Amino acid sequence: MATLDATLAGESSNSYVDIAFADMYAANQPWSAKWDLLTEDEKAVSLIQATAWMETLSYSGNRCSTTQSLAWPRANASCDGVPATCDIIPYGIRRTE
Repeated sequence: MATLDATLAGESSNSYVDIAFADMYAANQPWSAKWDLLTEDEKAVSLIQATAWMETLSYSGNRCSTTQSLAWPRANASCDGVPATCDIIPYGIRRTE
């Protein structure tokens, strides 16, 4: 079973969103019926893999902590014109498809 960790700036985080957020986001997408058929483990694996892909991209600014495992949250950056802060993952990052 996949262990999903969406802790903000966590040392072992492997996803930008938890399953609850992904379910809410998926509900308004054309592929929602397929998402709903996935098991919790399949959803977790999908979110972990999507985040791993996003980690191959380059971002402006700096990580907020030297111990965070993922590129976000970031300081001195913006996402879709909205300044990034160290206390959130911007919606533009969380909803990336």
